[in-house]
Amino acid sequence: MKRKKKNLKVTVDESALITEQLERFKPLLPADEYEKLTEVVSLPLMPSIRLNPLKTGNSITNDLAQRYGWTLTQIPFCPLGFRISTNGGPAISETLEYKNGWYYIQEASSMLPVELFSFEEPDNLLTLDLAASPGGKTTHLVSRMKDQGLILANDSSQGRIQALRVVLQHWGAENTAITRFPGESYGQWFPETFDRVLIDAPCSMQGLRTAESHPPRPVTESETRHLARRQVDLLTSALQAARIGGEVVYSTCTLAMEEDEGVVQTILERFGNAVTLEDAQRVLPTPAYGITTDNHQFDQVIANRTIRFWPHRYDTAGFFACIFAKTASIEVNPKDPPAHSMEKAGFYELSIKDQRDLSVEFEEANGFPLQQYLVENQRTLIKRDDKVFVFPRLLLDRFGALPVQSAGLQLCTLGVDGISPTFEWVTRFGSLCPRAQHRLDNKELLEWQKGNDIPFSTNQDSGKQAIWIVQDGIGNIYGRGKVVQGALKNLDFRHYQ
Repeated sequence: MKRKKKNLKVTVDESALITEQLERFKPLLPADEYEKLTEVVSLPLMPSIRLNPLKTGNSITNDLAQRYGWTLTQIPFCPLGFRISTNGGPAISETLEYKNGWYYIQEASSMLPVELFSFEEPDNLLTLDLAASPGGKTTHLVSRMKDQGLILANDSSQGRIQALRVVLQHWGAENTAITRFPGESYGQWFPETFDRVLIDAPCSMQGLRTAESHPPRPVTESETRHLARRQVDLLTSALQAARIGGEVVYSTCTLAMEEDEGVVQTILERFGNAVTLEDAQRVLPTPAYGITTDNHQFDQVIANRTIRFWPHRYDTAGFFACIFAKTASIEVNPKDPPAHSMEKAGFYELSIKDQRDLSVEFEEANGFPLQQYLVENQRTLIKRDDKVFVFPRLLLDRFGALPVQSAGLQLCTLGVDGISPTFEWVTRFGSLCPRAQHRLDNKELLEWQKGNDIPFSTNQDSGKQAIWIVQDGIGNIYGRGKVVQGALKNLDFRHYQ
């Protein structure tokens, strides 16, 4: 379907910046491809989503199409990714499914890096996301790892940590821990430790197609050189932190060759046979090679094995990605990582007996086999004040002293009324809690969505749970309710605003 040219609020300056970038990139493309590129950059980026397999089943695409009249087209390099034509239906950010974390809104090109990794079954590996915020690629890793193993999601900016925390909780991820350190330090702190490392590097964001999160801006040659040096340092740290035989994916959302092929060539020259540039094209139905014109200084193997998404190739924003295999040790000056016990931060692992007792009470109230789940998925329960969290066992076993900003998924709070599962836990596991489910009819549902409480008969068997999991007639979860004076009090209206 031919799309109309976009009617965006693009200032004259932004248009001039894109034109300037186009002229700079013109020598890097054959004439016929450059002509296609200039046509595509004026078209709108079609919205796209990536589904959350922790919360959705195989029928979700059909359900979304039928419920909202959307047309979903699978992204060719990401099985969980879909472009969306809303056809006059609700915006993709306004649905119950989005607010419950059933999908993540993400530009299609950003779904590429995680798809370059190899994944095992079961996946009990250690993964490092070196520049993780706001968390889109981290949630993608969680999905591909089926929430197993451990992901350390690191970001150096304190201002970006909260966004990362919210995204991972909303996704329902348990196998993650968030850290806030300079990414350049991980190679020295944890040499040859991780099975896979992702570095989606800070960059100049010269992707040619405007998006709210990546508006065009002036970029000087000095800034580009500074970014390239930092990208080399971050990629070096990633390769040092990877074990021999491990995988490292490097990506940027810029088309500046200094930050893309230039960084790759520097790394290959620096480490020689200790790293191998693998063929990233294997995940694409048709190739999207790196720079192939004659007037460049890069080795041809870089062009053949890296992926460069000029916007016209896969109808995306500009993007670059590649994957390395570590084949030998890399010289590193090891340093001791920072250490701080969980107990000093107020977090305590419950004893085996306390975990068993809490699991029994939780199952009696909700019907969820918590103790069995913890054993089968290598989880443990951590308590801080009245909050209980599900942590990945690997975090305590391998990085127990590493200071983390947050970890795992909050299971519940403990109060005088009993156990109260969290909204984030309920939206992932609520369908597995038969003793606590309460379905609303259509009239009640309309009131609930307005934030109103619902009349509740105290004659029905309420078991021991303090919280009811509210569902519609087909089982979609609308949050939690608490019985107060003959009414079901709406606890989660704020999540849907």
